[in-house]
Amino acid sequence: MANVAKTMLRFLKRSGHDVTIADDVGQTHHATLTRIEELVSVRDDGSFTFGYCKSCDWAGPARRARGKARRDAIAHLPDCPGKGKVRIGVSEDSRREGVHPCG
Repeated sequence: MANVAKTMLRFLKRSGHDVTIADDVGQTHHATLTRIEELVSVRDDGSFTFGYCKSCDWAGPARRARGKARRDAIAHLPDCPGKGKVRIGVSEDSRREGVHPCG
């Protein structure tokens, strides 16, 4: 297995939805927080599929039908404890402007 370097990010300040972060080489970057549009998904494992919550990593029971697995995940949302997970990525606007997430 190849070693893949991961950039470590440190949050410096936040004002509303605008954040300033620093990478592991000390460069600062500005970002805007946005809600993850799809909070649930399904994951397949062999012949089975599982509902999956992106907020808390919950996985539902094994199902044969993807629709039923997705409904399990949606039914989980009202009870979701959430973990405040943050995902850092590049928006389509940034890609068009040639902005790279790490500098």
